[in-house]
Order: sequence, then structure tokens, then C-alpha cells
Amino acid sequence: MDDPRNGGTVVVTGMGSSTGAGWLPRAAWSATAIGLALLAAAAPARAQNAPADPAETAPPPADPGTAAPPPALVEANPLAESQLEQVRKAIAAAPRPFEWHGYLRSGIGVNSKGGAQVAFQAPGAFSKYRLGNETEVYGDFELDANWLNPEHNDTWFKTAVKLSILAPRNSTFDTLSAIAIREGYAEAGHVLASHPEMTFWAGQRYYRRRDVHIIDFFFNDMSGYGAGFQDLKIGDSSKLSIAYLGGSVDPVMGEMPSDVGRFVKNTLDIRLSDIPVGPGNLELWLIPTVEVGGTLPDGTSPAGMHSGIGGGLFYFTPVMGGFNEISAEAAIGGAANLSTSLDRSIADNGWLARVVERATIQASPQLSMSWTGVVQLDNRNGAANGSRGNLWISAGARPIYCFTKYTAIAVEGGVDVVKAEAPAGASVDTGFVGKLTVAPLIRPGMDFWARPELRAFVTAAVWNDAVKGAVGGPAFAGDNVGLTAGVQMESWW
Repeated sequence: MDDPRNGGTVVVTGMGSSTGAGWLPRAAWSATAIGLALLAAAAPARAQNAPADPAETAPPPADPGTAAPPPALVEANPLAESQLEQVRKAIAAAPRPFEWHGYLRSGIGVNSKGGAQVAFQAPGAFSKYRLGNETEVYGDFELDANWLNPEHNDTWFKTAVKLSILAPRNSTFDTLSAIAIREGYAEAGHVLASHPEMTFWAGQRYYRRRDVHIIDFFFNDMSGYGAGFQDLKIGDSSKLSIAYLGGSVDPVMGEMPSDVGRFVKNTLDIRLSDIPVGPGNLELWLIPTVEVGGTLPDGTSPAGMHSGIGGGLFYFTPVMGGFNEISAEAAIGGAANLSTSLDRSIADNGWLARVVERATIQASPQLSMSWTGVVQLDNRNGAANGSRGNLWISAGARPIYCFTKYTAIAVEGGVDVVKAEAPAGASVDTGFVGKLTVAPLIRPGMDFWARPELRAFVTAAVWNDAVKGAVGGPAFAGDNVGLTAGVQMESWW
């Protein structure tokens, strides 16, 4: 998802602006200053007489971060206030060596047959319209350690680790279906004085992902393991980013290659972004890919080099307090899944092409909206007889109207059209799935991205006979209509 997230501070250990490892001694100085200031303020308090009435209490000690000391203490020790003021400023200006970011969604729902909530998704579609249509607990939890210059106003280094969890919503003490390391990388910036905007990274990370939020479709996602640099300024405004990304999978039992070990997919991700074109910016993307072959234990030998190439164009335009982006991507051979993951089922002549339109706008203070359109042809198996492959078309929108600053209603409607690849001499019917959700909301603002968001929802779906039995799970296996209702929260930080 491209969800807006704000960092949080969990530990304060330094003084002022930190420009190097020197923040450690400054942290010790800060602790000393706080202690001295508090002692200075407390000393006169100990010299005061006890209250005449036992029911009375002495003035509480000053909170260095929130309040000034009582006048009697200032009069007894004129240095106390100035020292405490210095402490307040030191705490406010302290660097943030650790930051916590995350995403979480959780809720519960039921279907009209009396069982648990089910999701409505067209077979062959890469995603579904998500509002009131998610049936799991999912979270991303990231911890960033800023080792040098957390303010990033000079040379800086950081390490990031992100864990993801997935749970089926069984009980209040749920068992995780999965826990995974999604990111683990180090990054450095302002390393070259001639290009302070340039950053370097290595490890595993979400790499320059783009998604359609309302369908949770990461249509441009090269996340994986590798290293590279980002945002090298070219000309007045354009930026160059290059990364090497490798992908592999555990082999199926008995398929371990005998001469080269595990197969690895090697991809070079090259991007030239922020190219001014008309009212917006253009990004050019290229991904040459190579997979080295080898001999399998059964004697078969994949092609010596299973190569491929892909790329795309992304045109981003600010509009109505938000944005509109239209993109086109295509790839052939080993690159035809448009990702870093290794898929040995892709044929040498296999291909995939997609066009995506996405937008989010703030039409008025009360009304915001996000919409999308997707057209994709998937022929990764390289089928003969001129087959066009599997077709997926999607279109939908989510408008949100705010009644007050904290209450709103969202309506999300979407349609998916799918048509599977037809075997030679056969025909395949076109499938259709339509979904509509109405959800009253409680949220901390009127912006489309305001989170956390508390929701109640009712979701209805309809589909045709071409996909009957493949939508809505066992509860609606014999139907063409489904209905669910429930509650959910979504948050990011």
C-alpha cells in the first residue's frame, strides 16, 4: 500500500541537533543537566517549613517539561527557573534515535448464512475491493534505529526492521497464521558532499512500491533483497535510482539443481523520476532480468540463461488537493511477473501487460474520493495459437462524505471482469463480480487518509454463472449473490 505514515518517538537520548556519534556524550550531559536542575529546584523545597495544617500538602515539584517551579522556589533559588528552562528546550530539541512505524487492520464480520465473514473476489483478479471485504487481522510493525544524525540535516545512517503478522480472528488469544520479516536493511544519506540528496541502501526492503489503496493492489512492487542508490539528481529536477535485486525460492523436494544450487533471479531496477512533463512528472522504469540455468537431478536442463526485460511509464499529476496517476507496464520472459520473485513457470516467450489509473482527491472540505481502473493481459505461460492470455478489467471508487470533523460515511463500489485463457479450440465465458459496501466511520479528520478509522459496514456482492462456485467461499458456493456485515479498524503511524 502507499499509506501515509508519521514517525513516532519512543526514546529520547540526546541534546539539540546531533551531527555525529557525539550525541552519546551530549546525552550524558543532558541527563546530568536535568539532575542538577532538579536538585537546584528541590533544595529550597526541603528548607521550607512543613504546612501548619496536616491536611495541607506542599507544592508539587515542577515538571521540567510542562510547568514552571512555584514562585517561592524561584525566589529562594533564582537559577532554578533558567536551568529548568534549558532542560525544557533540551528535551524538545533532543534527537530521535528510535522511531516506530506500523500498519494494522482488525475486525470481525458475519455472512448472511450465519457463518463468519467471507471475501468476494473474482477468480483471476489480482486483488479485490477491500472496504468491508477483508477477513483477517494484518499488521506491519517497523523499528528504525537512527545511528547518526536523526534529523537528516547532514550525513546520516539508519537501520530498519519490519515484521508482519497475519491472524485468522479465532479468539481473544489468537494464533498467528504467519509472522514474517518483511524488511531488514541499512540506509545512509548525505554521504557525498556533491550530492547530499543521494541515499545508499543494502538489505531487504519494500522498494519504491506503488499501490491502489482501495483494492490493495501493489501494481509496481520490486521489493526484495539487494542494494542500490536513490535520488541522484540529474539536471534541474530529475532523479536517477539504480538497484540490484535478487530473488529465489526454496526448491520443491527432489528439484534441487545438482550443479548450481538454488536458482536465483537477478534484476537491475533502473528509474529516472521527477521528469517535468506538462502539469505533472514522468517516471521511466526498466528492469532487465537474468536467471542462470542448471541441470536438475532428473536430468532435465533449463535453458542456460532465462532472461527477460520489462519496464513502464508513470505519469503523476497533482490535482484537487490530491493526485492522479496513469501508468503502463509490460514485461517478457523471466521479468513477466513484474517483480523480484522467481517464477520458473514463466515461459521464455511469456508476457504480461497492464495499465493502471489511480487517483485520490479532496473535492471539498467534506468530500474526498479515491478511484481506480485496471486493464491487464497475462500470458506468462506463453500459450500458442496467438492467445491473448488471461484478461482482468477492474473499475471502482470510494467516496467519503464527512458529516462532522470526526464522523463520516464511505461508499465503495467496484466491478471486476475476468476471462481466462481459452484452450485451443475452446471458448471461455466472461466472469463478472460486482461489490458494494456502505460504512459509517469515526476518524480524526476529514482528509481521505485520516487514520485511525473505526468502521461498521454492510457489503453486498453479485456475480454471474461464469464464476459461480468460485466467489464467496463455501457459504455462497451455489449462489450468485452474497451479503456480509461487520466492524473493522484501520490505522497507520
